Amino acid sequence: MPDLLTPSPAPSGPAPRPPRGNLFRRFAGARSGQIALTFALLSIPILFAAGAAVDYGRRNAAKAQLDAAVDAAVLGVIARKTNTIDLGMLNDVRTQFMADAAKVPGVTITSFTPLPVIGTSQVGLNATYTATVTTTLGNLMNVSRMNIRGQSGSVRNITQYIDFYLLLDNSPSMGLAATANDITRMQNVAGGCAFACHLLNSNGTENWNDNYNIAKRNNIKLRIQVLRDAVSNMVDSAKSSMRLTQQFRMEMWTFSDIQTRLIQLSNNLDQVKTASSQIDLAYSYQDQRDSQTAYERAITRMTSTIPASGTGVTPLDPIRFLFFVTDGVQDTPIDGTMSNQSAGYRINNNRFISPINPATCQAMKDKKIKIGIIYTQYLPLYNNDFYNSFVKPFENRIGPLLSACATDGLYFSVATDGDINQAMQQLFSAALSSVRITN
Repeated sequence: MPDLLTPSPAPSGPAPRPPRGNLFRRFAGARSGQIALTFALLSIPILFAAGAAVDYGRRNAAKAQLDAAVDAAVLGVIARKTNTIDLGMLNDVRTQFMADAAKVPGVTITSFTPLPVIGTSQVGLNATYTATVTTTLGNLMNVSRMNIRGQSGSVRNITQYIDFYLLLDNSPSMGLAATANDITRMQNVAGGCAFACHLLNSNGTENWNDNYNIAKRNNIKLRIQVLRDAVSNMVDSAKSSMRLTQQFRMEMWTFSDIQTRLIQLSNNLDQVKTASSQIDLAYSYQDQRDSQTAYERAITRMTSTIPASGTGVTPLDPIRFLFFVTDGVQDTPIDGTMSNQSAGYRINNNRFISPINPATCQAMKDKKIKIGIIYTQYLPLYNNDFYNSFVKPFENRIGPLLSACATDGLYFSVATDGDINQAMQQLFSAALSSVRITN
């Protein structure tokens, strides 16, 4: 018989788990407070984390809006057509940024600093800001504000102010018919002469039967007309390519043995274009003495007329160019001692014919004035004894000596059937490119 006082052996294996419903009822019915306290303690960091996430999201959204505002303010200044950043522009940046920042809820701007960046080849603006944004649930952790900082910057290349001085050969030799076809037609209507010489009657009135008027009646285009059109088109190109207000100014001269200023230096390019219509062939003299292409007179005068070239950063300190268009042979009155007499021929006591002397251009180059040259090639006249005796010996040097006078990259040669207008456009484009490369 079993011993009733001896305990039965414990059953092997895990103790049975109370039913799930009983566990929840026990938890709900607990009255000790330990469970509730634990839950409350665990809820606090969760609540703080959720609040921090909300506030951090608000901060990032506010920063994105402020960054966009400072970018817009900086770019608004950089887009202006100027090479300088003055105090008024800095105030405009501040005003625009502060106005946009005021639209961002809960944000207080604590500082805003715009700083100009001016270099030898670039202009720019940097701007930095600091701000705070109010928190919501962050107040529970005694964090009432969150800090924001940002910056923006932009630079662009400086665009130079440029003065162009045009020196245009209108001597009688520029009355050459413009193309081979025009030369043939001119010779047919003018007794074999390819030049449209412009003569006055002995009483000073217009000679309607000279070669110039014969060419006009027969619609024969002359080099001087092509040059006039080319200058007008170049002025149009200048107007359309300006990146600064009144970036370009122009002055225009014609020359033979005398010089005529068609318009003084002007930033009104419409007036310059109107003045280009006055480009016309100089009258030949009744005695046909021909000495009507005086390089040294013309270039010496331009050297004294054109100020030294500047940096181009401001309108008061522009870069300066001389655009010189000629057929390359000077046939000039003798003014005292002619330079480089060995290069040409002294025809008589008051006539000297030669190519240009590059030394004539040096004084202008010393003033850092850039010289662009278009050479409208001189027409060889091998059936003419004068040409064979006094021009042919140096005809192969005409172009090279003009090129030596020009600034590197600013020399263009145009043959008889060439396009003076295209050469003028190329010269203008090359001039602008030379400024960008140099600076």
